[in-house]
Amino acid sequence: MQYKYRLLIGGIGDDAHSVGIRLLELGFIEAGFHVKSIGIRNSIDTFFEHAKNFDVVMISNKNGHAELYLQDFAAKLVAFKLTDDTPKTWYLGGSLSVSESDFHIKKKYIEMGFTNVYPRPISFADVLFDINRDVHRYNLSKKEISAKLSEVTGAPKIDCNILNRKLSREELQVQRQEVLREWPTGKDVTDTGYKADKFKSLDYALWQNKTNKRSPLFQPRTGVADISQQISKLKFLEQEGSDVSSVQLDAASRSGMYDKAQLGKELSIEHKASQLNGFPIPIYGVKEVNRLVNSTNNPFQLRGGGPDHRFTYEIALNAGITAVEGGFICYCIPYDKLTSPATSLKYWQYIDRLCALYEENHNIHINREYFGVLTATLIEPSLAIVINIVQALASAQQGIKSISVGYAEQGNRTQDIAAILMLEEMVNQYLHKAKYFGRKVTTVYHQFMAAFPSEYEKAEELIRQSTITATLAGATKVMVKTAVEAIKIPDRFDNGKAVKICKRATLEANLSHINHAQLAIEKNLIRKEVTQIMNVVEELGNGEILVGALKAIEQGIIDVPWSPNIYNKNKVINVRDVNGAVRFYEFGNMPFSSEIKEFHSDHIMVRKNMERDPSIFSLLEKDLSRIWKNDYKHWPLDGLYVTN
Repeated sequence: MQYKYRLLIGGIGDDAHSVGIRLLELGFIEAGFHVKSIGIRNSIDTFFEHAKNFDVVMISNKNGHAELYLQDFAAKLVAFKLTDDTPKTWYLGGSLSVSESDFHIKKKYIEMGFTNVYPRPISFADVLFDINRDVHRYNLSKKEISAKLSEVTGAPKIDCNILNRKLSREELQVQRQEVLREWPTGKDVTDTGYKADKFKSLDYALWQNKTNKRSPLFQPRTGVADISQQISKLKFLEQEGSDVSSVQLDAASRSGMYDKAQLGKELSIEHKASQLNGFPIPIYGVKEVNRLVNSTNNPFQLRGGGPDHRFTYEIALNAGITAVEGGFICYCIPYDKLTSPATSLKYWQYIDRLCALYEENHNIHINREYFGVLTATLIEPSLAIVINIVQALASAQQGIKSISVGYAEQGNRTQDIAAILMLEEMVNQYLHKAKYFGRKVTTVYHQFMAAFPSEYEKAEELIRQSTITATLAGATKVMVKTAVEAIKIPDRFDNGKAVKICKRATLEANLSHINHAQLAIEKNLIRKEVTQIMNVVEELGNGEILVGALKAIEQGIIDVPWSPNIYNKNKVINVRDVNGAVRFYEFGNMPFSSEIKEFHSDHIMVRKNMERDPSIFSLLEKDLSRIWKNDYKHWPLDGLYVTN
């Protein structure tokens, strides 16, 4: 018989962050706990439904929206204790608010009944210490672990019977009638909407930049609940040198929780500070969003973050926005727990066809960008490139002409440059192979998307060096981070300063050295990996890439590490080598040759030997925490990620 403490962990509300939950799951299993993860996007009621079978309950919220989903926690905890008086400990952690102080956050939730509260990310060792202390303090006892508790549910099947052609106007219009009824602002969408200025479109700006071989365009992230504050931020950033204006959609709207987005907007007015982590496009509607778009002279983009943005993008395009982001894999597998990629494909076929319809009506190419960042953490380049290829083909099928493919910086300059170069080359290769000619492909480089350095000077240096890498790679656009990412929600001044750092850094790129021999090795490796995956995708679909991609996800041929989605195999594990490059540790079902597998295994073995550390959890925790702990020599990581 096995006797263990039983631990339940999951994310609450509209939060899609899954990396920390998965790492904690692995860590507590290694520490001897029985762990059940219920993944992301749970209601508080779901935690209480499971809690009777567990000793330790851990609730995660990483996007600052905890207050929206825990308002009734205290009352529900009292009611729960009337039916279950066995001792339990309750923990809340992540990044719990977008505006409140850590002291206020901790006080508020402790008073609600939580045993301990972590307003900001901390190390696994600290969390483990607290829980080991508390199980003794509250006299918790280890329980027998039954076979039922240890059952593992297999992933459901994916329905690959999809519409594999361009939607007709009539088919699109039938779907639109239903979609536009999702929220009252849908009634304001007209047949043509506001006409955008062709010379202010993002497609025009990107292609002018690319054909004239200029330095990258720079785009900071913004998103607050109040439209007046949002307009003020965008105007300020334009004055500071931003090349593209955009808003991030708030997490509640991303999830279709428009009532929560409305509540967040109202709480923001009440608190005089944004309680949402983005701008709620659906709540404001067409007229107000058009006012937002026209507040600057920059091209304007909406950035989302979920599998179903049909309603939101209806509002955006009708309001004159000329660029929208996302795709059926990149905004499903990394962001959503229950949506099938096949269902997501239907949603994004709608969006792509809608974008093409606006192009037909206004003669302006709507730019379609894909979030190659995926889960943002330890993503080997071939994964991002394959997913970009598949999504580019899906968009081209619906008539899209302007395509931006994205990649997230991992930290090894040579690998990152190789990734951007091969991303553009191979997306064009497969578009041409499918006879989609005349598509304009541009590249987007995301500055480091995982946990940022907490030391301000190191964070600034990361931004500067990241820009040099993007410039050397010839990226068309850079998504800009700020030096306060690990400290607070960036304000306009933080964003403005980051843009200026980036602009100056482009001038330094010609002074930087590229290891061309190593670059050739990395490019050749990526080319082989992508080709081997795409060959299987084509074979599985009998030449139909979209069908093949769905089957590849189901079989784990395409497998995104750290994904919360139940359709993703989650067998692939990546870690860094001694130079900070991301390598495959566990290949899952990925169809690589023995040559490629040996390359990755050899590089990881060197790292293990240098660090004298055989534990995969230990290596992962180091890789996920070294940067925000400032425990590295310099950025980029080439040459000095691990030293004796």
